[in-house]
Amino acid sequence: ANKINATHWHVPIHGWLHEPELESKKRKVAIKGLGKLFQVTDVEEKKLLKRRLMPFTVDNQSMKYVNIKVGNNIHRLPRSSKDGHFIGHLTLHEDELDGNDDGIVHYEAVDRERTFGGSIHLIPPTGTSIISDIDDTVKITNYLDKKEFYKNTFLREFREVPGMKELFHACKSRYDNCSFHYVSASPYQLFEELSNFFERKGFPPATFHLKKIRVKDKTLLQLFADPKDYKLRQITPILNTFPQRKFILIGDSGEKDCEVYAELYRRYPGQIEKIWIRNVNDSNATRMEDVHPDKWRYFNDGHDLMDQV
Repeated sequence: ANKINATHWHVPIHGWLHEPELESKKRKVAIKGLGKLFQVTDVEEKKLLKRRLMPFTVDNQSMKYVNIKVGNNIHRLPRSSKDGHFIGHLTLHEDELDGNDDGIVHYEAVDRERTFGGSIHLIPPTGTSIISDIDDTVKITNYLDKKEFYKNTFLREFREVPGMKELFHACKSRYDNCSFHYVSASPYQLFEELSNFFERKGFPPATFHLKKIRVKDKTLLQLFADPKDYKLRQITPILNTFPQRKFILIGDSGEKDCEVYAELYRRYPGQIEKIWIRNVNDSNATRMEDVHPDKWRYFNDGHDLMDQV
């Protein structure tokens, strides 16, 4: 959420409405196929595979209204689309938004039978924002080795890149009004697993900006689309919404983070304070040649950057 005047905030709300299909044939076929491909015999691996695949086979609830309760007030959001996602924009008085020490307001999405929790991140006009990739930046994925990539995504417990939690907390302590945003090409089907992982490991709270896909239509192809175009479209609105904030961009050299961040530096040189790239494939400096050398550096793990904070 961003402040629009002395008393009011613009609050975007994004959610995904779906029902689990516990007896889904698609899920059973997918589990069997991946299990055979990766020769899964371990009981715990099978349990993890089922859990991770569950969100990919849910029944998306389209054309449904969602009501959320913020404080004592109920707000109706627009109908959900075909993929079950809904996005609403509220203008709320600051008296409605009783945030905690991290500037986070908790709310509930309510229907007749159930309630679901959500969070509003109140981000002041000035301060520092950390925009970070996830895979191979803060979470070990090994994207360049496709077999390891799929195993790390569906068969193994997530593992953090050493030192990244400490780095993020150092940034939070060092910079005024520090906020965190994960911008990743991972699909929203992995949101709950990722969110729980970062919370369990003790990372600072963050907003998530992931890919919207629907397994049964052409949006599935978005998983394989050019990550440069996708990330530019995700990050640019954040920079435009907070023109007075400084930004630190963190990514890895495995795909297009170097090119994305270099392009953003060219467009927003006054806002991009630093660029940190985890070097996973021995990239050289030519990928960042348009960025001032004092503004960026490669690193192997979070400990390498502690002197940069």
